Amino acid sequence: MADRGFSGSTGVTSAWRIDKVVDFFFGLPTSGQTSAKFATLWSSRAADWPEPEFWYEIPSDEGDTAAGWSSYIYRLHGSTRNTSSGGTYGIRGNPDAVITQFRADRTALAAESSHTNGTTDTDHGRRTYEFLVSAAIISSNYRAGGQYRELLVAWAASGTSAAPSS
Repeated sequence: MADRGFSGSTGVTSAWRIDKVVDFFFGLPTSGQTSAKFATLWSSRAADWPEPEFWYEIPSDEGDTAAGWSSYIYRLHGSTRNTSSGGTYGIRGNPDAVITQFRADRTALAAESSHTNGTTDTDHGRRTYEFLVSAAIISSNYRAGGQYRELLVAWAASGTSAAPSS
């Protein structure tokens, strides 16, 4: 892999900022954990959390973007596994339970009457907020660290264009 100067990734920077928003939001007193406060944090995330320096590189088969980072995270969780042909990466087997549940939760939230279908960054922030507070799914899975949170943050950083589909 060519040395790109270890400048980090725009994809991971986006994910890191969203992770900071979620941590900060749940660090607030319960009375301050409102949708309006989340929207404010979401809209100012680039200014509130400047770009960190990462000493790593995304694998060469993924782009140095939020979509590339999310694709890499989805691949780690087995979203490209195929039970018949082995899929793109020659891995046979079922996807991990975490990514399967994430996709089901995404579908459940999209079916809610309060779901936002817009394409702006603000709309995507509202969809991310839904994962954290909705009673239609087990939203506590996405509040703490771990695989669910990792998937949510990768998805949130990339927008709806890079959602795992397989």
